[in-house]
Amino acid sequence: MVHIANALLVLLLWIFLAGLALTVRRFIASWSLARIASPVVLVLALFFCEHFIGLGKLAWAMPFAAAYSIWLISQQWRVLLEGWRTEAVFHGAFLYALVWRYGFPDIDASSERITDLSFIANYLPGDRLPPVDRWLPPFRFEMYYALQHYAAALIGRILDVSAGMAYNLGFCTMVALTTAAAGAAAMLLTRRRLPALLLTAAFLVGGVGTAPFIRLLEKSPSLYSSIRFVGGSFAKDSATGPLGNWLLQASGVNAETPDLPVETFSYMIGLGDYHPPFSGFLLLMLALLCIAHIEAGTAVQESHALLCATAPLMIACNTWQFPLQVVLAGGYLALRRFMEKPVDWKSAALGCGAALLLLEPFITHFGLVALDAGMPLRMVPANLRTPPILWLLIFYPLVTLILLQLFRGERTRMTGGLCLLWIGLLVACEFFYIDDLYGGKYERFNSVLKSWAWIYSGGILLFGGMNLRSASRVCRWCTVAVLVLVCSYSAELGIHYVMNGKPHVGQLDGAAGIRSDVGEKVILDFLKHQPQAIVLQRVPTGAYTMPPALTMFAGQTAFLGWPNHENVWRANRSDIDLRQRDVNQFYRGEMVDSSKWLQANRIEYVVWSRDDNQLPPGTFERLNDSIKDGYAWNGYYEVNTYHVGLWRARPKQ
Repeated sequence: MVHIANALLVLLLWIFLAGLALTVRRFIASWSLARIASPVVLVLALFFCEHFIGLGKLAWAMPFAAAYSIWLISQQWRVLLEGWRTEAVFHGAFLYALVWRYGFPDIDASSERITDLSFIANYLPGDRLPPVDRWLPPFRFEMYYALQHYAAALIGRILDVSAGMAYNLGFCTMVALTTAAAGAAAMLLTRRRLPALLLTAAFLVGGVGTAPFIRLLEKSPSLYSSIRFVGGSFAKDSATGPLGNWLLQASGVNAETPDLPVETFSYMIGLGDYHPPFSGFLLLMLALLCIAHIEAGTAVQESHALLCATAPLMIACNTWQFPLQVVLAGGYLALRRFMEKPVDWKSAALGCGAALLLLEPFITHFGLVALDAGMPLRMVPANLRTPPILWLLIFYPLVTLILLQLFRGERTRMTGGLCLLWIGLLVACEFFYIDDLYGGKYERFNSVLKSWAWIYSGGILLFGGMNLRSASRVCRWCTVAVLVLVCSYSAELGIHYVMNGKPHVGQLDGAAGIRSDVGEKVILDFLKHQPQAIVLQRVPTGAYTMPPALTMFAGQTAFLGWPNHENVWRANRSDIDLRQRDVNQFYRGEMVDSSKWLQANRIEYVVWSRDDNQLPPGTFERLNDSIKDGYAWNGYYEVNTYHVGLWRARPKQ
């Protein structure tokens, strides 16, 4: 039954998205642009409105939206048929992402999945924005760029599903939209079907330069080995064979080598994180699609407007990439102006202005918080520079495509200008970085994480597309060879998918790991059916731990989420560490007047989970004695001194 229910949800989502695209198609001359831009426009409009009035649960709109969409599809099915290429890529990419989420649906603590789940949970009730931070009530969730999480929550609100289900459906939708944009841009750039397919595959399943020979360099490489190659996976204990040992010595890799990851779109799909780089890739590919349309002379006005709208939109999607998006949009229009080609400045200004206006309520809140974070732009010190040979091993596919375009490509001022633009971005990322809270070998971690993959992926699509239409056979076939090498990462993806266990196939709510414990399963089901309340769970470490996932899955509010993350987002506010100390002291049974502390913080439920049984013997009894006057124990699985259950606040007399 779960598979039938999942299929119906996916079908409903597809119907809604098709109806939305057909509605917007009346105002946009290109079907591919309408398909990609329509969800973005709807999400942005509602995001603006809900800063003034929360629309609450939107399940009531589902039958009306379904009826309208089905009627529209029946009337305009020829539009879908004419745009079959875009439809094929969209639905193919959605199903590809669904295969990954179906096999590995769990939202666990292995990376940022629980963080992303909490963001979606913040928006799911449909309260006025910014909503309450469900990891730190009663404070507002206004210190992060989470427009894509709002979009996933919107799916959840309309389809009336949990945050976990919204996470996985939003994940697949983001993959489909981004890949469809890349595929449509590839088709306009290459002007031929098979080259466009190869270019799209390089984006969807391709990796960086180390992917083809990672198994010659490392023992037992994992999915992230080529992605986290510099300063991460490649080290003295992992290098193997003469080639690996030689590279280790030639590059000077040691324990202090900076960790510089390149998390490509393909890797993120395999990883399963619904994190902001996803929407960064979407806006990048949408911008390249707009550029391809403008160069082709089709949908010119709409493309100018959407291209310039992507820059301010990046503030709410992935702020780290905002400067890159500004350089792309502004640099391209400046090149057209320099070449004396027409630029529709009115449409460009309209797109940028409309996006800024709709984002104004968000920027008003987020801007002040971001200013408090105080992360200046700095020069990269010599000891944090990328070892040249390792940099080349990562980026040689992009470097090769740029060189082919410069010496064997079209050799126009536009292509030459774009090559210089991309070279400038690569150089700038090696000499400048954003100084955040990280230090040591992770000093450049976030800056590189957010910029390298954007530059690499955008450059592969842009220059690969231009090279594949070149009159030079050398340029075309060398580009094909590079793209085939890039696509070799698909083997690593396949190995990872096949070799890893899949105990929870199809459980797309992401909570199967919680339900695997008989006691926690009851807690989850119980809390799901309770009114909104604050729930206390012990967070044993600062981050990357399962608590408070149970609270998020149940749709409740955690008194404290991952304190390390909240410290990063909120610039090390002192009350976060204080709250963490209080929680730890409470769970040790050492707090004076524990019941009064719980009541003062409006905590309705206190969870004692399976992991809490690892605390010293007698802790449970000591804690129960300290709060039994105000909170009643409900044990759902108890064997001798092993307990799983929760305390519930006693009704007030």
